[in-house]
Amino acid sequence: MKALVTGGAGFIGSNLVKLLCDKRHEVIVIDDLSSGFRKLVDERVKFYKGSIADPKLLGKILPGIDVVFHLAGFSTITYSMTNPAVYFQNNFMNGIILLEAMKKAGVKKMVYASSAASYDGRKKTPVAEDDPIGPINPYGASKLAFEHAMSAYYHSFGIEGIALRFFNVYGPNDEQAESTRAIPQWLKAALRGRPMPYYWKGRQKRDYIFVEDIARANLFAAEKGRGFRVYNVGSGTGIWMIDILKKIEKILGRRLDLKDMGERSGDPKYAVADTSRIKKELSWKPEVGIEDGLKRTIEYFKTNVI
Repeated sequence: MKALVTGGAGFIGSNLVKLLCDKRHEVIVIDDLSSGFRKLVDERVKFYKGSIADPKLLGKILPGIDVVFHLAGFSTITYSMTNPAVYFQNNFMNGIILLEAMKKAGVKKMVYASSAASYDGRKKTPVAEDDPIGPINPYGASKLAFEHAMSAYYHSFGIEGIALRFFNVYGPNDEQAESTRAIPQWLKAALRGRPMPYYWKGRQKRDYIFVEDIARANLFAAEKGRGFRVYNVGSGTGIWMIDILKKIEKILGRRLDLKDMGERSGDPKYAVADTSRIKKELSWKPEVGIEDGLKRTIEYFKTNVI
């Protein structure tokens, strides 16, 4: 398989690239390095520094590609609340430029990094793909809008589109300098002996999934996904944020300095995946549990970030 990975220098993208290389696929990466890092890109790939909004560059790269793994985009809910137009431009309109270039080059498959932010966060039990959607922040709306574009391009032009709605992803290579994701924020603070900020008194239920399991889901989607399809990708098990903090305390073997930041707009209370569809249709299931995943992430941060 010859694959293009957009955003391949980022957290999830770099883990996916490594898996693809390990499986002996031919990989090309495009990333503008606005939030990714060249050092994270596997040396076995051909790397282009550039944007998916550049049709000329895409016209050079896309011919002969079997599948595009589309992970380029902005992914911070907090920033989307203050820069919504930027998020829609990057996550939606730039994606249209990519789809148009794929159509012109005859590339017939995309696996897309969508988001659990498509849901409204009100359902306490795990949410399934057919449950009502209703993004409560611009980030989620921009990701969902592009899912609709993928559906249109499949039915109109035959470009298969597999949208993976990621839940809370964590693990090695998460080195974004100003990340608002809880686990990297907390680990940086804990390992540096600083207060660890948390919101809503830790009473938000989340579904945490290790990044290597996310990479495997992308590969399974490319190999087995057909037509236009949407899949949740998570552990299928919810955990309160305060309990994540307790697990980090247990692994580090010491009490942490916690800083209660109150409430924060744009945050859903619940985000837990029903993963029955992806298990049934793609034969995928997570392999790394939360405690093992946290231990591996902490070791990575100790060695590479702190």
